[in-house]
Amino acid sequence: MKLLPPSLPQTLSPAPDFSIQAAHSAETQEPLSGLLVEHALLTGADLSGLTLEGVRFQGCRFLECDCSHWEMTDVVFQDCDLSGSTFADGIWCRVALEDCRALGTAFQQCGLQHVSFRGCKLSYANFTAQRVKGGLWSGCDLSQASMASCVWKGVAYSECNLTGVRFFHTPLAGVDFTTCRLEGLILSDAGEELRGVIVDRWQAGELARRLGIVIRE
Repeated sequence: MKLLPPSLPQTLSPAPDFSIQAAHSAETQEPLSGLLVEHALLTGADLSGLTLEGVRFQGCRFLECDCSHWEMTDVVFQDCDLSGSTFADGIWCRVALEDCRALGTAFQQCGLQHVSFRGCKLSYANFTAQRVKGGLWSGCDLSQASMASCVWKGVAYSECNLTGVRFFHTPLAGVDFTTCRLEGLILSDAGEELRGVIVDRWQAGELARRLGIVIRE
């Protein structure tokens, strides 16, 4: 599946006080559109239920904020820190996160379509029960993240650290992990998640040991 990038307006309007605009949007149910949000700093803010269209976040810090139920179309987060916040139960279409920090961030139960994470620090992030149609994780640290009970179509991983990732009840058939670091994955006892996964010979040996298989050469 070809991943479609965000399509932003050629001209974006600066948003010097995003919190005020977000509060107004939540009150009026009007979408936030065509905005450039730079270096916003919010901690513990309730930003839930927003609709965003054609928005770029640049160098922002949303720490332990409630960003749940966001509906985003054509949105870019670049060099942002979203650590400890929740983006649960969102609907994302053509969204890109680039060089972002999202340690322990909650992304569970989101519907993602044409969404990419590039160069992001995502340790301990929660992607549980996501529905993804067109997704890319490239150059990301996903160590100890949870990706349990997900439904994926057209998902790709490239040069990611997947140490200790929880893939419990997420079918991995057709997913190519050959450029990724795979150690200590958390799977069901039978390891049925691995049926049809694409790995190299060294990764296959690691997964075989995880399943208690002894390989003799």
